[in-house]
Amino acid sequence: MNSHIIDRTLSNGLRVVILPNEKAPLVNVTVGYKVGSKDDSFSHKGFAHFFEHLMFDGSKNVKRGEFDALCSKAGGTFNAYTSYDQTIYHTTVPAHQLDLVLWLESDRMLQFGVGQIGLETQQKVVSEEIKQSVENQPYGTWRIEQGKLAFSDDCSYQWEVLGNRAHIESATLNEVASFFDRYYRPDNACLVIAGHVDISSVFESVEQYFGPIPKKDGIIPRNQFSSSMKKSGSHIVHDAVPLPAVFMSYHLDGFKSDRSVQADVLASAFGDGKSSRLYTNLVRDKKLASSAFCYADQREYASLLTFSATASQPGISHDQLIEELETEIRGMRTTPLNDHELEKAINAAATGFAYHLQTNAGMADLVCNQTLFWDDPMRAFSILDRYRSINKEDLTELYSSVIESSDPVVISVIPK
Repeated sequence: MNSHIIDRTLSNGLRVVILPNEKAPLVNVTVGYKVGSKDDSFSHKGFAHFFEHLMFDGSKNVKRGEFDALCSKAGGTFNAYTSYDQTIYHTTVPAHQLDLVLWLESDRMLQFGVGQIGLETQQKVVSEEIKQSVENQPYGTWRIEQGKLAFSDDCSYQWEVLGNRAHIESATLNEVASFFDRYYRPDNACLVIAGHVDISSVFESVEQYFGPIPKKDGIIPRNQFSSSMKKSGSHIVHDAVPLPAVFMSYHLDGFKSDRSVQADVLASAFGDGKSSRLYTNLVRDKKLASSAFCYADQREYASLLTFSATASQPGISHDQLIEELETEIRGMRTTPLNDHELEKAINAAATGFAYHLQTNAGMADLVCNQTLFWDDPMRAFSILDRYRSINKEDLTELYSSVIESSDPVVISVIPK
């Protein structure tokens, strides 16, 4: 497919990438905006995610509820997500319904159209989401505490993607419209069309719907980031949980660094599945933990590599869990990954990535990300090779430069 990619930029700055795929009579339309929670203002934490909800509640020519109804009637499915760095909208429909989706997406890029009823409706939805997934969820607040401890007060990575519930509940139409004007603009977006398309006419359709959207003046505002904003330390959270859990995180470079794929492989070796080191040693052999994992939380400017364990029974303290995690982490130096562990970890990390290549939506999502942050849609097709080129020396260097040379952020969640 990579040899057939068509990549153009409209006069208003919108980047357009076409990925022809005739295996099925379906097409996916993905629109990505380079705005995430790190772009929220300090007084409006959570607006990027809030906007993901608002964008389904009406636009200039589409009334409340019509986006859902029109897509469903056309036999389509749709979804969206927000991260620290981007907001992505996916819609998949039968190929002959492509123009419908292009019209819907262009209409909500053209002009903010949510009214007071839509605003209040989505405020309730997002407020409830924060309550259920964070505030009232066992161990749900550890990431909030992690952000406070890992980043300084002037860093917009300090808060979680869902943001501050009070900021969402008090948002006004003028405030959200202003957010739209700052970030929902063609030159801050990428449109990817993947699937069964007519190459000879697809760009005519794109120009028809997206071409008239005016190019906005002014620089897109961005919160600033510097390495001095990274912090470390430890904190104990007393929560309504049955057993202690520990989350130990190390600062990484942002996901544009070559170390990002190395961190994915290291996390896979230590925390992916029942044959991983953490599960084997802490859960199966020592029976100190009921669960143990490791993952790389990838962000544009500052990622985090987190090791975690939850006690298996009363009487096991958070201090014991910290000691055991530290022992496992030191084991990277004393007992480096063997060839089998490395191969298995690379395969696991690469498989998770390769899954994206199996569907139009996954491919469009990946290409959109590479275009937004690397300005290179073709880069999507070289990432598997980046995983496969990793060797044991790469992981040893990662360990030396990231883990041995820095102090972690340690969050312990213990029963009240």
